[in-house]
Amino acid sequence: MLDWAELAELPLVVNTVTGTTRPELWPAGRRPRLACTAGNFDEWLEAVAAGHGVGVAPEGVAERHPHPQIRYVRLKNAPPVPVHLALPARDADPLAERFFTLGGRHRG
Repeated sequence: MLDWAELAELPLVVNTVTGTTRPELWPAGRRPRLACTAGNFDEWLEAVAAGHGVGVAPEGVAERHPHPQIRYVRLKNAPPVPVHLALPARDADPLAERFFTLGGRHRG
């Protein structure tokens, strides 16, 4: 298991469209070098597999996207990343709508 802070020494591959990891998640003066960017998940995965740098992804990525050229390693002390519930503005599934309502948030 690696510590989040250790990643500052490694070049970072960033998915600029759907990824949540950016060098700004590390303290100023201790940020990883941006190796390259990708415009989608598949490009990100292939950039990491090609050795351009390391990538950071949620645990589910390791489970759903095995790759023969990638080794997934657990991280400790990673910062929390905000997540959001997305549902259609109209005609949402009734269970999703109930979940949204129970969350105490109002559409804005």
